[in-house]
Amino acid sequence: MEKIKQELYDVYEKYKDFDFMNYYYEISKTNTNNKYSKGLGFTAGLYEPSYVDEMMCGNATIGKEIKKIDKGYDYKYYFDENDRILMSEKYSSKKLRYINFYFYVDNYLEFINYEVDNGIYTLSKSYYDENDRICRHIQIGIYHKYNTSENSEYNEHLFKYEDDITYITLKTHHNPSQYLIDYGFRKNTEILNMKIIDNILYFLSDNLTVKAFYPIRFKIVDGKKVNVLLPKKVPIFKIIKENLIKILDKWKDIDKSVIWINCESSNLEIQYTIKKEDVEEKWNIAFYDANEEKIFDDIKHPQVLEDLLFNNGCNIDDLINESDYFVDKMIKIVKELRKEGYLADDTAVVLSNLEISANTLNIVKKINKKETIKGFLKEFEIKNTNNL
Repeated sequence: MEKIKQELYDVYEKYKDFDFMNYYYEISKTNTNNKYSKGLGFTAGLYEPSYVDEMMCGNATIGKEIKKIDKGYDYKYYFDENDRILMSEKYSSKKLRYINFYFYVDNYLEFINYEVDNGIYTLSKSYYDENDRICRHIQIGIYHKYNTSENSEYNEHLFKYEDDITYITLKTHHNPSQYLIDYGFRKNTEILNMKIIDNILYFLSDNLTVKAFYPIRFKIVDGKKVNVLLPKKVPIFKIIKENLIKILDKWKDIDKSVIWINCESSNLEIQYTIKKEDVEEKWNIAFYDANEEKIFDDIKHPQVLEDLLFNNGCNIDDLINESDYFVDKMIKIVKELRKEGYLADDTAVVLSNLEISANTLNIVKKINKKETIKGFLKEFEIKNTNNL
């Protein structure tokens, strides 16, 4: 952290007496290579020196480039003859509040965020490799004002490129004031490892296995950010409910005694029996006729479900016992189908994988009237007790 503090302080010392406003007037009067955007994002709008803060913001928009400016804009950008950003204006309530300056020196970029009424607000420094790809970036905490003596947070972004994969390490150095130290806060460094493949951001554990992932609004090509359109979010549980309704409508003239929603894998299936007697053949799906229907009619949807469950801490190999998020959603759907008349009160519903567990019994109790599942509970509570 001390090295970063010194590097950033050196940037401040270099520019503390620089005549930013005169430089601004020179560029703004002569430069006609401009772009505009609406939407107040971070410090520099669409052209942050490092894209890490943008990708970490959960896909909240940082604004959008606009061609027609008659209704106003939030940022105006200035570029050189090679389309390299030189400067940008940031407006608030139609008033110029901040000016961002990009100074290129050898293999690094020095960035100054200048508050029109108060001078330097924040700053950063970015380093580039021999292929003109960002390889290191340092800054203070986002939205923080730079302090020449101490700052409560310093960030370091490290980049490594291997074929089509961009590896990123985010180091957050916490530097609490003495006041906070007296209350138990300590200096420490948090490290987060990530990688980007196409426009998917993967969060990695200490041993570099994937912990979670989600799509972002850009991909990295030759070290440069290339925007992509995010696919529309797939409402997968809404689709599950709608497809269940279609299947139940097709079965509406069948006098079903038990409906089994098979959750052995993300490729969910539904099956039924008409057997009325409380015997094993009624409560064991292995004895059912081959009348199963796939709940998903789109082959991409099982993978969509897996991705969603993975990011909500579920074990996609055990949807019943280690996937509370999935179970809660499915219980809600079954209860809604009962309330809406698609499932009769005297039809038992089993939500399970192929092996009945104690969790299956608890689920079945939540989605059925007690009298409809007496035989099921008798059949399997005894077996589960014997297995303890």
